[in-house]
Amino acid sequence: MVNIIGFDIGGVNLKGAFVSYSSKEIQSLEVCSKFYPMWLHPLDQFPKVLRALMKTLARKRSIDAIGITMTAEVSDAYRTKVEGVTHILSTFSKLEPRIIKKVISTRNKFISIEEALQDYLAIASANWVATALFMGKRIPKCILVDIGSTTTDIIPISNGVPDTKGKTDTDRFLNGELFYTGALRATIPSIVHKVPLRGKLCPTSFEKFALAADVHLLLDHIAQAEYTCETADGRGKTKPEALARLARIVCADTNLLSEQEIYSMATYIYERQLDQIRESMIQVLETHEGYDLTTPVVVTGLGAEFLAKKAAEQMKFRKVINLEQELGHQGALAAPAAAIAILLAEELEGTH
Repeated sequence: MVNIIGFDIGGVNLKGAFVSYSSKEIQSLEVCSKFYPMWLHPLDQFPKVLRALMKTLARKRSIDAIGITMTAEVSDAYRTKVEGVTHILSTFSKLEPRIIKKVISTRNKFISIEEALQDYLAIASANWVATALFMGKRIPKCILVDIGSTTTDIIPISNGVPDTKGKTDTDRFLNGELFYTGALRATIPSIVHKVPLRGKLCPTSFEKFALAADVHLLLDHIAQAEYTCETADGRGKTKPEALARLARIVCADTNLLSEQEIYSMATYIYERQLDQIRESMIQVLETHEGYDLTTPVVVTGLGAEFLAKKAAEQMKFRKVINLEQELGHQGALAAPAAAIAILLAEELEGTH
């Protein structure tokens, strides 16, 4: 039996998974997540927050190893990626120094913290690698679509390993493998510049008046408890408050617009968000040989059903699988953390 913690250190959410693994099987999987915009907190608070997460996950159980992946280095908490990677990994190296720590890399394998510090681009924003390697062991040829609160990853997988043209965020942008839209934090101007109103397409404000989370809350795609990011106006997360925020994108309010008008705007924004996701999926199909509508699509993340699966179904993919089948609902929401813990457990089990 090995007990492993996997950490996915995001710029907005810190996610962890505790896995007990024995005889090539997952005995238990527990996850936790903390909304923690790195740029809003002093960097010297990070070690304390990390220790608290580790304590929550492990409770009083022993820990054999810690697997690490991150995307926080790209946030403006840091001036450069190397600064972010160095700070995050240095914090981990001082945390329980006797525990083995490994970092997932775009080489499709774990490397030590020391190696990662020498080749920071190999591990920067590589959390998608963990999920893809985990899925590749189960479905060697597929397309993984992971839509979280902020971003969409579209990862072709072949022979059990990621088959991406890009390794860095920028290169994956260029190849359609990464797109900045998500279930919660996408701003409305990042999705649309106009919305239908009173028989016309009305231009929208470019202010951050509302978020995709407001759209998906109104359309019952997410529950209020799943609205885990901060609201655009600092007010609550009820539907009346979401209606008020969405009305503001056309510089109106709920006294000036009817609920039906605002709901029509929400539906239109949702449809355009699906258009964006399909465009990226089409780009991946067109630029990666050997993938077509017969290739299984695996969806995960908060937007798995109403964004990833919906877009795949609109494209007429023949088989769409939710990663929940492998990791359960909570595990799928923290897929990179869970995946990295399981992968490290599989690697280490033979040595215990």
